[in-house]
Amino acid sequence: MKFTIPSSLLSARLQTIGRVIVQKNTMPILDSFMFDIQGSRLVVTAGDNETVLTTAIDVTDCDSDIRFAVNARNIQDAIKELPDQPLEFYVNNQTLEITLVYQNGQYRIMGQSADEYPTPAGEEGETTELHIDAQRLLHCVSRTIIATAKNNIREIMNCINFDLGEGALNVVATDGNVLSLSKALGMDEQAAGGFILPQKPAGLIKTVLAKEQGDVCIRFGSRCASFESESYRLQCRLAEGRFPNYRAVIPQDNPNVLTINRAALASTLRRVGVFSSETQFYKLDIGGSNITISCRDLDLALAAEESLLCQYEGNPLSIAFPCQVLLELVNNVESEEITLRMGDRSRAVLIQPAEQKEGEELLMLLMPVILNE
Repeated sequence: MKFTIPSSLLSARLQTIGRVIVQKNTMPILDSFMFDIQGSRLVVTAGDNETVLTTAIDVTDCDSDIRFAVNARNIQDAIKELPDQPLEFYVNNQTLEITLVYQNGQYRIMGQSADEYPTPAGEEGETTELHIDAQRLLHCVSRTIIATAKNNIREIMNCINFDLGEGALNVVATDGNVLSLSKALGMDEQAAGGFILPQKPAGLIKTVLAKEQGDVCIRFGSRCASFESESYRLQCRLAEGRFPNYRAVIPQDNPNVLTINRAALASTLRRVGVFSSETQFYKLDIGGSNITISCRDLDLALAAEESLLCQYEGNPLSIAFPCQVLLELVNNVESEEITLRMGDRSRAVLIQPAEQKEGEELLMLLMPVILNE
């Protein structure tokens, strides 16, 4: 059989879905992509034991239907250096030998039967469905994934919680010291439910939705969830357990309010942070209309200090935050000005945009470092 597909389009899609493939698979077939051609539609699948990612592409000159698997590394390496051009596939229906013909030459790759490729299990029982704009979902996941734990012994802390109810979708993650809550408003008032998404599929969603437009359809039950956009479909197994009560840890009475230009603050943090060690912190001395940010590396006898104008309502305050974490949170706020609501130097601080985007709300929480003074 034969079909034709643009080389750059196929390469880009394979690079995206190939991220789901792990180095050591329990099933050798999972080292491969599965190609499934029905009519003029090609569906390419990649997966591991818990997550499956598919993409659909229109092809031309297709003369029959076929399913086959091909080693992911072989085909990715073969086409990623090709300039954009029509790429012709010739597949021997009996031997599954694949010939890829391009403008100046050809490749030959052995395929294999796709019969052993596992079919993802569908959700049994009742499911909930919601639709959300792809870029809104991307913003929610991107802002919360930074708060997931990296190697926490509690698996649930490595995940993102989706909480649907009261006309809003709350997407939240926390590692115990940092919490990020991104809320998408305007959901169906009658829809309710939730699920806990592991970190790997959450990262894949960021990659998949980077250039997607239109709505994403999310379906979830008790064990599985799927995310379907115009070009991709992600199916994954959900994490089991109970997510921490994130609402209970959000302080409601932080009286000291700092408002400052976000870009100026981020720039200052980057400059001053050069003089800190990885385990050091920013010290913020706030009072009146001025904030002084300082950093030091005691091991190398380095130090830096810089002052900025700000708007501040509250008592003079000295407070400290981990360098890398504070800068990452500030960088993920999309607003001209940023607000920090503080209590005392030991209480969690709320970080928010001074003006929320229409249809969205973002709230980040950061525990300060206790100063020994």
